[in-house]
Amino acid sequence: MHPALKRLALRLLVHPLVTRLSSPLLVSHYLRTHSARKLHLGGAGLTGWLNTDLFPTHWRTARLDATRPLPFADATFEFVFSEHMIEHVPLDAARRMLAESFRVLRPGGWIRIATPDLARIVRFYTDPDTPAHQRYFNRIVGSFALAADLPPRTTVVNSLFFLHGHRFIFDEAALATLFRQVGFTDLRRCEPDVSEVPDLRGIHQHHYAIGVEANALETLVLEARRP
Repeated sequence: MHPALKRLALRLLVHPLVTRLSSPLLVSHYLRTHSARKLHLGGAGLTGWLNTDLFPTHWRTARLDATRPLPFADATFEFVFSEHMIEHVPLDAARRMLAESFRVLRPGGWIRIATPDLARIVRFYTDPDTPAHQRYFNRIVGSFALAADLPPRTTVVNSLFFLHGHRFIFDEAALATLFRQVGFTDLRRCEPDVSEVPDLRGIHQHHYAIGVEANALETLVLEARRP
């Protein structure tokens, strides 16, 4: 086997084992050293947060499956944040994720979820000729190498449903219903990086992948509080 392939194979074998072994240490260290505890589900790189992912790519990110019971005591965290992750799990798993987030939040704690917005996606198709939508189509077609010989609105809308591992696309009403079903109150819609809660401002990262304007066009952000 070529040496480069050997190194890659070794990395693929060793990395999951290392993350499984190191994750409990990362979690315990975070909980021991942070009084204001903030849980980041499905992402990395946020300072002051416990960053977690199902498949971590950085040693400072703990391995965690957000669709299963979270390995934390009740009322552990003040904040839970997840960006462009909930659409990657089936609907029943999304319900469990929100219910577990409610459980591990302290009374008065806040959750913030960002995800593609079904209502905005529909507008991409029904009103494709606005300058902002045209710029969005150009950005997405180029970024993800979509078929350039078909109408952009068709390929882009299909990509939001069927590419990227997406399983369920929410609109505001559906996501708000799930929030209320598990007990959250004081729901409010926000724009990316905008919040009345200081700890929930400036934490979004999805715009690094698709650009600020495109992220704002496609993204639904809801916040809610555990009473």
